Amino acid sequence: MNPTSLDHPSIVTRPERRRDRARALLLGEPVGEEITPYEPAVVVPDPHRGRGSLRRNGLLVASTISGLLGTAIIVATAPVWRLDLFSKRLAIPGIPTPGSSFFAGASFLLGVCLLTVGWVILIGRAERQRWSERRRLLMVAAVVSVWAVPLLFGPPLLSNDAYSYVAQGELASRGFDPTSHGPVYLGAGKIMSAADPVWRNAPAPYGPVAIGLSRLVVEVTGHEPASALLGMRVLAIIGVVMSAVGVGLIARSYRVSPASAIAIGIANPLVLLHLVGGSHNDALMLGFLALGLAAVRAERRWLGIVLVAAATAVKLPAAAAFLFIGWTWTPVQVSLRRRAAQAGAVLAAGMAVVGVLCVIGGTGLGWITNLRGTGTVKTTFSATTRLGFVVSDLLHAVGLSVNQETVVSLTRLAGLLLAAALSLLILLRSPRLGLVRSVGLVMIVVIVLGPVVWPWYLPPGFALLAAAGIGKYRPSYLVGVFAVSLLVFPTTVEGVPTLSRYQHILALGVVALIVGACFAAQWIADRARDRRIRRHRSDGTLPEAMEVASVLGR
Repeated sequence: MNPTSLDHPSIVTRPERRRDRARALLLGEPVGEEITPYEPAVVVPDPHRGRGSLRRNGLLVASTISGLLGTAIIVATAPVWRLDLFSKRLAIPGIPTPGSSFFAGASFLLGVCLLTVGWVILIGRAERQRWSERRRLLMVAAVVSVWAVPLLFGPPLLSNDAYSYVAQGELASRGFDPTSHGPVYLGAGKIMSAADPVWRNAPAPYGPVAIGLSRLVVEVTGHEPASALLGMRVLAIIGVVMSAVGVGLIARSYRVSPASAIAIGIANPLVLLHLVGGSHNDALMLGFLALGLAAVRAERRWLGIVLVAAATAVKLPAAAAFLFIGWTWTPVQVSLRRRAAQAGAVLAAGMAVVGVLCVIGGTGLGWITNLRGTGTVKTTFSATTRLGFVVSDLLHAVGLSVNQETVVSLTRLAGLLLAAALSLLILLRSPRLGLVRSVGLVMIVVIVLGPVVWPWYLPPGFALLAAAGIGKYRPSYLVGVFAVSLLVFPTTVEGVPTLSRYQHILALGVVALIVGACFAAQWIADRARDRRIRRHRSDGTLPEAMEVASVLGR
């Protein structure tokens, strides 16, 4: 055979191999349908389980008490905001309500630790193979309900956003468009004065569903501010319940235990303290989004698109799901052009539904661009924002005169570009990663690399990852949720004056510490699992189920 022939392997296959390697790098290995790498492993029953009712139920009781004490301590010791509308709150005899800033911060840390201990124990109980799935679901629901009871008594926790929700609902009830007018248009009064001064002049960055529900709450409660705030908490609880239903349905479609997924993704300190305690409308966004993705997984795609549109009409970030629904619309291997066309069509259809909701709700489209106003806050734990301040300070220290705002804008832009690149990579790999897991990853990536980071922005991404199965990454997941729950301390807790000049370096250090802790937890867990597997293999006692578990990374 002539070595220069077109049939020679060195000529024919090398370009193809390069193309295949490039395609695998972007898209992952080619698959015929959506798969999940986190199939549940067969679990070998523990021979020590079931020895006496006290042992069986003791940990469950400990979980319930630990979580209840955690939320009760946090609610009872949180400082009261000076503009708060509540006259009554939960009090524990012998504990000052509120105490000093140091006391409030220390008690908050203790409460989160107690709640996290209860949460970790609950996860273990939710995975008891000797119990039916229904019994485990009821157990998780009952325990979380007990934990949430203290959160119902008192003002919003860890954020003042709920006061702005009430003001926006009042604006809508008076015929104003909250997406065009700030609470200041209400004039003097309790509702306007209770809104955070930072946002009194700012139009709402929320969609027609959020505005409409806020208006409904204000009107149902008779325009009474304290009652309206409690109504906002009820909306948050409804959103969390919707989220739990959606997460459970998604988990079942991925052959993941619904009880375990709900315990991990919904019954955690981040959801309880920030979504329920803070009464954030992110709970409603997550609820509609989870139900929408569950509908898509059940092949009821158009219902899913409508539900995702409702989530988007609460907060815009949910719109990212449209692209992933369209990209994974066809499960078989198809061209990138066809997938892009599908993604564009679904995005257009979804945003058309959002437009209809705007018309029905009487709001304009200004809420989409109003999101830029949230970027004026530069005191969050955004790594890109804090990095900009640190770089600017370093440049000034070496004698270079630079504009601080320009440097911060550049680092923020770099973060957004990196987030866009990673999101595109996840989109290309979404047929292999799976729809729900891809949406969860993107929501976390965009927020972590974004210009503004608040803890209540992250529960949707964490919940969707739990619904699709987090597999071997549970250690880093648990540490991440616990750490993020601590990012915002109770309102009016002041920082240490002597450290204020180093706030940007310290904040960046906190972010690095959280990332390092997540990697460390994962490394320790992986090493421990590998040692167990090697020990069992060496003495020939490794069961077949444990072999499966080691392959699947559980």
